[in-house]
Amino acid sequence: MSSAWTRSPQDVDPLSWFTGPRMPIAFSIAAVVQGVAITIIYWDSWSSALLQFLAMPFFLGAGWLTASSAQPNRPRFRLRDAAGIFALACAGLVVSAIGTYGGMVPVAQWWPGIALAATLVSIAPYCTPRKLLIYSLPLIAFTGLVGWIVFSLQTAFWPPAAIIVISIGPVTVGAAGGVVFSHTVVSRTMALLDTSAGVEEFYASAETPNAEQQRASIARVSARVAPFLEEVATAGSITPENRALAAQIARRLRTELVSATSRSWLDIVAHETGMIVSDPGRLADSMNESQRTALRALLVAAMESTMVDKRTLLIELRAQPDGSTAVALSIDIDLPEGRRLVLLAPYYLTLKTTVDDLSWDDGRSLLMRFRIPPA
Repeated sequence: MSSAWTRSPQDVDPLSWFTGPRMPIAFSIAAVVQGVAITIIYWDSWSSALLQFLAMPFFLGAGWLTASSAQPNRPRFRLRDAAGIFALACAGLVVSAIGTYGGMVPVAQWWPGIALAATLVSIAPYCTPRKLLIYSLPLIAFTGLVGWIVFSLQTAFWPPAAIIVISIGPVTVGAAGGVVFSHTVVSRTMALLDTSAGVEEFYASAETPNAEQQRASIARVSARVAPFLEEVATAGSITPENRALAAQIARRLRTELVSATSRSWLDIVAHETGMIVSDPGRLADSMNESQRTALRALLVAAMESTMVDKRTLLIELRAQPDGSTAVALSIDIDLPEGRRLVLLAPYYLTLKTTVDDLSWDDGRSLLMRFRIPPA
């Protein structure tokens, strides 16, 4: 399946205004405002206007929960996040339905359907198009069922099929709009990001950290070989001491080459900076150029800060059964939360566009986790 269906707008462009956590709150407030307006306009037509007002906090709660789940330090939007959000919204719909049953409000003016659609649209920036489509189907079915039960007494004016169609109309439109929006943003953003892929692959293949390390190792050993060969050529004979020194140089050269070729690019960065890397399977080499660049920038920014205890920086990579690689980064940063975010946010958001399920746990030690998808 195309990656445009399996990534969310927040994954590919976390800096855009529409992926921030304030948009769901704005949608929930708008949904409640239209609910208040319709409730007042049809005040005498509800079986219980009070229940309409009691239903509104559920939609506000769904918006708040969406905003909480969309925080930049949280992992990718998950099923349990969606389940909690839709459970609140559906509870609001049921409370409103109880206060509507037996009344005279037209089915076309039933406000919870629009509020539920707004809840559905509000998660579109944080949810993949495929998952949003899957989540929408049971919501549409549930709304149609409740709408039929509530307005079944109005069949003299509306045929049964029309009642169901009108009930699910707002949710269906919201689902279609959310899926199209999410897929369009992801596909166009990824197409824009892919324009530089050819240049990245050229430089990645032409110059790798291991190649640099191998040349440096050979240069160090060659600095000892040249004087030795000159000495043997000048003497015109080979002594036992020369043989012993030649064997020592050969062993050193082999050790240097084996050591260089067995290191991943992350091991080389660790060798240069002093951080601790646990990557026995050389899984860091499975990262693409964009992922390496983003992670390297984050590590360099952390290592160059005077407020970071460089001895505490630890990064671990572990293979997962599905072929992906789980990565955990731990570091002690002696900064208040606000300044810590200012230091790491640009690099964190860049890394977020290249890996999956990126999140962090804040505290005395900053623990960051993400997953590298299978190649």
